[in-house]
Amino acid sequence: MFDTPAAEPLFVTPSGAEIAGFPSEGDAALRWWERLRRTYPASGLWPLLVEAGTPEYLADSYTDATVAESLAEAYRLDGAALLAEDGERRLRGYPPDLAATLRSELAGAGTWPGDPERPGFELPSSWGRPERVFVALVPLAEPWLVPVTLHYGGWNRYPAPAEHAAIMRHWHHRYGAEPVVLTGTTLQYAVARPPATRPEALALALAWEYRLYNDGEYDLYRADTLTGLAAGLLDAPVWRMWWD
Repeated sequence: MFDTPAAEPLFVTPSGAEIAGFPSEGDAALRWWERLRRTYPASGLWPLLVEAGTPEYLADSYTDATVAESLAEAYRLDGAALLAEDGERRLRGYPPDLAATLRSELAGAGTWPGDPERPGFELPSSWGRPERVFVALVPLAEPWLVPVTLHYGGWNRYPAPAEHAAIMRHWHHRYGAEPVVLTGTTLQYAVARPPATRPEALALALAWEYRLYNDGEYDLYRADTLTGLAAGLLDAPVWRMWWD
C-alpha cells in the first residue's frame, strides 16, 4: 500500500464533476500514474497527467453537443468504422500517385527501416528540466471516456469528443491502449498489447489509423513513409499523438 499525496481541486468538467489531483513531475508523475492505474478498478478514478493550464483550454468548448449527447453518441459510434470511412474518403481525395503509393504500402510493398524511432512518454519540460504537471483523478466508467468527460475536442483535425472516445474504445479493446498524458495539443497512451508483427502494424492498418487520427502523422516517429511509421509502432508500449 502507498500513501497518495493530498489531492487539491484542479478544475470542474462541463458536466459539473469536480476533478482533484496533486502536483508531480517527470518520472515521479509516471510512477504515480502506474500506481493509481492499478487502483482504478476499485476507486473508479482514472489517473491522467495534465498541464497546469488544463482548466483554461478545457473551458473553450469546440462542440455544440452537450456532454449527455456526446456520451450517448460515443457508445453508439464504431471507432474502427469511423477511421476506415475517413481513410477511404482521403484516399479518394489524394492525387492519384500519392493514393497509389499509400495503397501499395498498405499491401506490404514498402521498405522497412532497420532502426525505427520509438519514443517514450514525454512530459512538459523547459530548458531540459521537467515542469510540474498534475496527476488528475478523473471519475470514469471506462478509460476511453476521457474525451467525453472532459468534453474537449472538435477543433481543426482534433476529433470531437464522441468520435474521439469511440476511437479510444476501438484501440483499448484491440491493443489495450490507455490514455496517460493529456495536454492542449497532445495525447499519449500506454499500450498493453501493441502490434507484434509487421502485418498487424501495417497490413491491419494501425499505422494508417494513426496517420488518420492526428495531425502529427509521421513527425513524432521521424518517419518518411507509412511503412516507417508502422515500424515505429511495432512492439511500441507508448504511442504519442499531437494536433496543431
